[in-house]
Amino acid sequence: MEIIEQYHNNGQETSPTVIALGYFDGIHLGHQKLIKTTKKIAVGMNIKSAVYTFKTHPLSILSPEKVPKLLFSNNKKIKIFKSLGIDYLIFPDFTRELMITTPEEFVKNILVDKFDVKHVVIGFNYRFGYKELGTPDILIKLGKKYGFDVTIIEPVKVKDTTISSTNIRKLIQAGDMQTAKVFLGSYYSISGKVVQGKGLGKKLSMPTANIEIDKTIALPKNGVYKTIVQYDNKKYRAVTNIGSNPTFINHPYTIESYILNFNKEIYDEEIEIFFIERIRAEKKFNSLDDLVSQVQKDIEFVKRKE
Repeated sequence: MEIIEQYHNNGQETSPTVIALGYFDGIHLGHQKLIKTTKKIAVGMNIKSAVYTFKTHPLSILSPEKVPKLLFSNNKKIKIFKSLGIDYLIFPDFTRELMITTPEEFVKNILVDKFDVKHVVIGFNYRFGYKELGTPDILIKLGKKYGFDVTIIEPVKVKDTTISSTNIRKLIQAGDMQTAKVFLGSYYSISGKVVQGKGLGKKLSMPTANIEIDKTIALPKNGVYKTIVQYDNKKYRAVTNIGSNPTFINHPYTIESYILNFNKEIYDEEIEIFFIERIRAEKKFNSLDDLVSQVQKDIEFVKRKE
């Protein structure tokens, strides 16, 4: 997969393409249907498939205070687009110049002139161009004018609920990881570098891996979770606590995982945490013994429940 982060003022950047348009936060089942449709059309036309999306959320320019917590980092998006067989990932920053680009300018100057688009695939609620004036109907009209077809993907639903990044974000922030998994098509995960904590787990003979927190990413509701930790391409069962551990005074907000059957020090190395289900809420214990006893119960729960 070729990644195009910048394109030039003159000349085409690619051979003829079928392009999927969207922001694709989470790349959930609806997004996956859209991208797979793009790939299928491209194969049928014997031309290249592409995704056009932004590295930065459009609201970062329009209303920075309204930027939602993101489901996926850019690195994770890239990996998934590549796994779906996309040929080109067109991945610019969202800029003020793009913000004031009219729908027709976007289509003519970018999709047609730069990427020789022959077919565009969008979601039912896709908007584009200045003040989001571009609608699916307008895109169809512009397609007729500039010589490309448009396919619109209708909502993908689970039990009458439309799958959307907004709905998935709400599920994650409520701690409902199992429903989020149904919508995403896989367990929700976050990645981070392992950093030095306060060492309380080690003192309690339960050492944990604390990760650096990316404040732009959506985090599950505070509590204790059954998780899978992936390190060095291997997966381990784990118990992960998110929150401020109220048993201790002035304990910082952390994401810390007790990894079963693991005893390696991995400071400054990357791990990925997959959230399977929320076991319980955080609780302030009366003593360290009570805390240790509960954590042992959490560990036994994870061991017992496959």
